[in-house]
Amino acid sequence: MAGTPGPEQIHLQWGDEPSREMTVSWATAASVNRPRVRIGTPREGAGRTVHARSRSYVDGLNKVETFTHHARLDGLRPDTTYVYEVLHDGAQPVRGTFRTAPAPGRAAFRFTSFGDLGTGDNVFSKSSIHGAAAVRQVEGFDPLFHLLNGDLAYANNNPQRQPQAWNAFMNNMAGSAARRPWMPTPGNHEVEAGGGELGYASYLTRFELPDNGTRDHCGTWYGFQIGSVLFVSLDGNEIAVEDDASIDPATGQSIYISGYSDGAQLRWLDRLLSRARGGSSVDWIVVYLHQFAMSSSAQSHGGDMGIREKLLPLLDRHCVDLVLAGHDHDYERTHPVRGTAPGGLLTPAVADDDLRQIDTSQGTVHLILGGGGTAGHDDVYLPADADGVREATVRTQRLTYKADPDAKEKAHWSAVTDPDTRYPYGVAVFDVDPGTVPGGRTAITVSYYHSVPATAAAPLPTPVLYDRFTLYRDRSDGWGDDDQGEDSQDRSVAGGAPVAAARR
Repeated sequence: MAGTPGPEQIHLQWGDEPSREMTVSWATAASVNRPRVRIGTPREGAGRTVHARSRSYVDGLNKVETFTHHARLDGLRPDTTYVYEVLHDGAQPVRGTFRTAPAPGRAAFRFTSFGDLGTGDNVFSKSSIHGAAAVRQVEGFDPLFHLLNGDLAYANNNPQRQPQAWNAFMNNMAGSAARRPWMPTPGNHEVEAGGGELGYASYLTRFELPDNGTRDHCGTWYGFQIGSVLFVSLDGNEIAVEDDASIDPATGQSIYISGYSDGAQLRWLDRLLSRARGGSSVDWIVVYLHQFAMSSSAQSHGGDMGIREKLLPLLDRHCVDLVLAGHDHDYERTHPVRGTAPGGLLTPAVADDDLRQIDTSQGTVHLILGGGGTAGHDDVYLPADADGVREATVRTQRLTYKADPDAKEKAHWSAVTDPDTRYPYGVAVFDVDPGTVPGGRTAITVSYYHSVPATAAAPLPTPVLYDRFTLYRDRSDGWGDDDQGEDSQDRSVAGGAPVAAARR
């Protein structure tokens, strides 16, 4: 039909069971008839049709309606390449490919991560053209999927063009996300004036994320399991005390949503992590959220007391291995930490200071990966003292909007930072080695690649390895770990699908 808008902003998200489910999402400039996906294999072609569920929202500031469509594909085969076509009546189909996750069990795979991406177009506030390069750099590493640690489009910094900023961001992200899932977590810039009660109308309309079992907060936090790795996306806006969201023009106050779930998120997390550590299908737990517990950047938002009080004890109790964040636009790695040091600020205590081989059963490593592509730079550090330890700031309470943190501590926990204070761009690459022996060692090699900024003359700079280290721990499927017997069934702790227990 002439004038019918075509599909755009195509992106993938894992379903509840990543080896057998995938969600294909896209947007259109107007309402359309019979949005659907045809799915098949390269050999057989796209034969099966899955109808999409449509939903829309109206931007409260600009009164622009955005239409999105989500097709949940199930019954897929593990570790299989599929071809798909996105279409609706009157428009040409758009074709793509993806690969499902490996079958439940232990498998090697790669994932990547950063936060603070922006639209990739410097006509929008807080965005730079490096955001387009960063998407292409992810493609160069060919991960199974990408974790996006909050502050996606910075649409709230473009209040007169919030929907347009989101559209630019989604179309840029589609350069990778149409081929592999990009799994987001909300940042403070996703809390938008005119975006509903929590400010998440655009975020939750555009993404279709794994179910967290709640009636009121689906999509704001969730988990999924691939191989023996449990990934957990948290809403840091709900945990942090920091007040750093959009300003509501009706009141002149920021939209402060800390504590909106009345503890439901943390109760869900405690249950999820307890199941993970109580079974034999999960070796690794990777948590990602936007805000952080520690940062030694001089221009930092400050280590957040809400995260220290509410989240870190759960991470310690369940021996979480790795926490990924954004928020500060730089790269910082901590030593493994567990418990607290003296001093009254709940300063995380260092468990070990080895920089290359890290036993995460002894402590959790935290990474700040905030150099996706935003135009804002925070990578400035205070000088170290005679012992080589920098000072860091801590935010202990809700302060006036964007007020400086109100306390200081010694950053003994800081292990590695990227000293490029002008252009702290980069991407982290994670290679999971599941090991070969039940109860034996499994490892994740982490490689952080720094990038010089993209320019019009050099739009795709080559990332250069800056920091590499290996995390290791013993597998959870060793002899005597449970008494269910050799032929028992374990379960994927995030999605609930049956997973055959590893042979003892």
